Amino acid sequence: MTKIIIFGGGSIGNAVYHLLKDRTAYSITVADIRGSVTGIPSEDYAQIDTRHPGTNSWTIDKLIKDKTLVINALPYTENMIIYNACLKANIPYFDFSEDSELNDFIHNIDLEKPLPFTMPHCGLAPGMSTVIANDLAHDYTKVDEVKIRVGALSQNATNKLKYHLSWSADGLINEYCGNCKVIRDGQLNEVPTLTDYETLLIDGTEYEAFNTSGGLGSFVDTVINDPRYSEANVNYKTIRRVGHHDYIDFLMNDLKIPKKDLINIIKHGVSSTKQDCVIIFITVSGIVNSNHTERIYKKIFYPEKLNGRLFTAIELTTASGLLTMVELFLQNKLSDYGYHKQEEVKLSEAVSTKFGSLYTM
Repeated sequence: MTKIIIFGGGSIGNAVYHLLKDRTAYSITVADIRGSVTGIPSEDYAQIDTRHPGTNSWTIDKLIKDKTLVINALPYTENMIIYNACLKANIPYFDFSEDSELNDFIHNIDLEKPLPFTMPHCGLAPGMSTVIANDLAHDYTKVDEVKIRVGALSQNATNKLKYHLSWSADGLINEYCGNCKVIRDGQLNEVPTLTDYETLLIDGTEYEAFNTSGGLGSFVDTVINDPRYSEANVNYKTIRRVGHHDYIDFLMNDLKIPKKDLINIIKHGVSSTKQDCVIIFITVSGIVNSNHTERIYKKIFYPEKLNGRLFTAIELTTASGLLTMVELFLQNKLSDYGYHKQEEVKLSEAVSTKFGSLYTM
């Protein structure tokens, strides 16, 4: 029997659990620091503190030893703890993280045996957005530009930020911090977050977009040595409602509020919503069959009620992105070992799965 453990019982981990329970016959366990998680029955639940694993009767090693694979839906700060346990036990590993620490660790590790199957950066962005971008460019002889624009927004906004929380405040502020990788004129560069502001029109509505960290995942490494991209510009920007950027830029760069404090301000001062939407707007331009060609993928996702449970748009798109890869892995359509980039999966294969069909345009 296929046995899956999900580390993290937050909104995304919870969504992964219910999608798997509704659509598969797998044995599913959720592990989280809390004594219980709403919607997860006690027989499918294990309490564990990954920061102090010895304080619980369960240890990470015990929890994963008989599992088919591990899904890490914890904050990015816990990635190395979970991955090292998978490495030790040779258990396949998937995560949602935008963080690069695990990538850096994997590329510098010296092992006498192959890595277990390892696919970080699954989900939405990075994740299915880069699968789509790679597919749009698959037959270009020369790529001029790849623009990946993704936004998780509240459908309505009643505050000056033009934003209500539909996912983690930690994740939101983390993507606004540091630098982000881009390709400019064929060269890999790092640029500050919140820069390169632009506006765009989607279905007659004006939005703004700007650089945020992590959204390209491993995509820049996939294309940087591809001769078709030798003069290309490749970038990822987050979509927001017009006006959001100025307030965030003021808080972070003018007032220089520390990251931890800003996360607490957002958590306690910005209300959350389940009435959200997710916008994916990707354009690829370049040469196909000697003709200059631009291709566009545009789709807007809304909450859906499935088997009596309401999934927000961000829960559904993020969880389905990762579960698409899990489904392909369990169908033996991905190799058993080693590091894998999600964008190397063909879009046609991804949307043929029951979870990936969500992304059919």
